[in-house]
Amino acid sequence: MDMLAMQLVRSFGAEVLDSPEFEQAMAQKHHHVTTVGNHSLGVAYTSVKICRFLNAMHIKTDTKAVIRGALCHDLGIVGRYEKFSNNLVCWQRHPRESCEVAEKLLGGLSKCEKDIISHHMWPTTPVPPHCREGYVILIADKYCAVREVAASLKEKRNMKKESDRVS
Repeated sequence: MDMLAMQLVRSFGAEVLDSPEFEQAMAQKHHHVTTVGNHSLGVAYTSVKICRFLNAMHIKTDTKAVIRGALCHDLGIVGRYEKFSNNLVCWQRHPRESCEVAEKLLGGLSKCEKDIISHHMWPTTPVPPHCREGYVILIADKYCAVREVAASLKEKRNMKKESDRVS
């Protein structure tokens, strides 16, 4: 694990990581093999690496906004089975709910943080991000989600193979 990324996430994300909302996120399953909290941590670490790459290319990014946005981007998913009737409704509505949770949790968000959280589901939602940090999260989120779903499918295949072997 990248120690600098871990330190940055801990430093800039302490308010989120130490909150009851994030504790609930750590308890809720997400993508079949992880939790909302662990997924968000993965997005934060991946985003920090992307930001460091961009900064090395002299493309400035706001690492603090990226980390806070990454940690909060899916907080609106917590309680999804009670709040949303299906996946499509969840995909479309949780960014707004995540923004509301983050606003309350952090006592307000910067314009960039709002953009990151509100638009991270594009193109499932109609409006793309307006800031480069929003695209960092968009890419990191999709990358982590694909990796998690692939792990879930691999786990299911292995379980089936084991079941077939025992039968």
